[in-house]
Amino acid sequence: MTQQNLAATLFALAQSYRVTVRNSINANELGINALHVRCLHIIAQTPHCTANDIVLQTQRDKAQIARLIKELLKLDLISKCPDENDKRCFILSFTQTGEQLLQKLHAAEQSVDALLCQGLDQSQIDNFLHTANTMISNINHE
Repeated sequence: MTQQNLAATLFALAQSYRVTVRNSINANELGINALHVRCLHIIAQTPHCTANDIVLQTQRDKAQIARLIKELLKLDLISKCPDENDKRCFILSFTQTGEQLLQKLHAAEQSVDALLCQGLDQSQIDNFLHTANTMISNINHE
């Protein structure tokens, strides 16, 4: 496989995955995009999550993340409260609406994962994950 085919295949896989998950959770109707979804995952996975945690994990600029957080607040998907240890920071957490969306998102992702893995045995899945993680590591340690 040539580099061009590899890049095209990876892009097509990522795009298909994002579109399928977005359609499953009606993301267009909610007004959220892939970065919003990524942000929701980071908040769910990071104890005492702050905007800076999102900046570091997404490698996006602070202004873009600030706008994204403002949008999620406006959509009533998250709330923020001052950090007890540092009043300059705000801890981000899910509202009830956000929790419901996160559950729906997890269910959609599981469904898409099952669809992606149809016809594959566990060793093929494990090999793909190993290869993809190696590629990610190669790029991140360039």
